[in-house]
Amino acid sequence: MAAAGGLATAGSVTQSAQAATLATSLSATLSGLVLATVSYPSSVTGSVQQISAWAVSLTAMATLATSHAKLLTTYSDPSLLIQLTTGWDVYCRANSLASSEIAISSAIGDSVTPAALVAALKALGTSALNDAMRSINTTLSATTTTTGTTATAPTLSDSQVKALASAVTAFKSLFTAATSALNALSAKSSAAANSATTAQAAYSNAIAVALISASARSPAVSSAVNAITPASVLSLLE
Repeated sequence: MAAAGGLATAGSVTQSAQAATLATSLSATLSGLVLATVSYPSSVTGSVQQISAWAVSLTAMATLATSHAKLLTTYSDPSLLIQLTTGWDVYCRANSLASSEIAISSAIGDSVTPAALVAALKALGTSALNDAMRSINTTLSATTTTTGTTATAPTLSDSQVKALASAVTAFKSLFTAATSALNALSAKSSAAANSATTAQAAYSNAIAVALISASARSPAVSSAVNAITPASVLSLLE
């Protein structure tokens, strides 16, 4: 393997990392559209709050995608995969389950699920939101004008309000697809993590049982092992 250049990075890891990068960038873009120094009128409050909520959701997407990439990277190791193979076989036998591919292995080999999230994130065009919010921010950031003795605060035109509402509606439809892709990746990642934990626990238990069994028969430590090991366990090892 070393002569061939070492192990390759799984496509699932690359795609997950890309999804994290895209989500982080989009979150920053949307967050930047909502200015803390601007007081938004009720006519656009709902839309502005939705943009902020999307920014938070995108940060969560980035966190999940990063976590998934790290999980897959951790177990993309031949020695660990061998341990998982043994542990999963022990687990299936102990629970009378048919032999099957462990979920962590399936996740490492699955680049389609994270790629779907990448595609959904790339489809989240922010130009309409950006144009609408920049226009609104420019207007609302303008200095209050005074006519005679009456101060007039900046106001938004109907066209500005409608432009933002339209941009939010269009983005919402695309964001739904991204959320669906995220849910699929989340389910895949959760199953992978649980299967790895289960297999590793079964592997550790199998090693412990094998060591106790061997030690109970060893002249060097048999007395000690028999003294500290429950009789019920020893009977199962006979």
